[in-house]
Amino acid sequence: MKNLSVAVVDYDCGNIHSASKALELAMYESTLNGTVSLTNDPDKIIKSDKLVLPGVGAFKACIKKLEGIDGLRESIEEFTLKKRNPILGICIGLQLMASKSFEGGEQKGLSFIKGNVVSLPLDNKNLKIPHMGWNEVLVKTKHQVLEGLDRKDFYFVHSYRFKPDEDKTIIARTEYGEIFPSVLCSQNIIGTQFHPEKSQSAGIRLLKNFLEWSP
Repeated sequence: MKNLSVAVVDYDCGNIHSASKALELAMYESTLNGTVSLTNDPDKIIKSDKLVLPGVGAFKACIKKLEGIDGLRESIEEFTLKKRNPILGICIGLQLMASKSFEGGEQKGLSFIKGNVVSLPLDNKNLKIPHMGWNEVLVKTKHQVLEGLDRKDFYFVHSYRFKPDEDKTIIARTEYGEIFPSVLCSQNIIGTQFHPEKSQSAGIRLLKNFLEWSP
């Protein structure tokens, strides 16, 4: 059996260590043999089998840090768009995959999934922004990464959400003031608005499914 190589992009934007630890646990609980490494080395990223782009914070700061590491953006693009290997974006990592974000002014994203990052609604005075805590994820479209996870609760921390150009990229939704996409997918690219690494057994199951996924 091939040794699976999983890279977690280290670009100084939040939850990289908890994400890597959760992936190690998911690897242990899977049928796979492999390694999980934190890296911002372009060569290691391009040579990996799976890539995870985590993130906590504001879009502008995170895209600036990612682009500030020599060759990092280009290696993520080559891995994703040329080699077409599986990539998982988490929270800001998902939002970075958009065409652009309107958080802190208009900012260009990676454009892996066409669409914009916009603010959550503020018109419901009973709801607080950021959306923080556990919330139900409802699967819209069956997908290997979401197997066994319909109507499960996951942990969210965000004030903005992804508004894709095409509804077909939405494979799960969540309600908080409005119904918004909580999982998006386009071919080898998948992302969650919630944090699987903070979502206990359901999160580990999702990460295990991702490790076993062959798009």
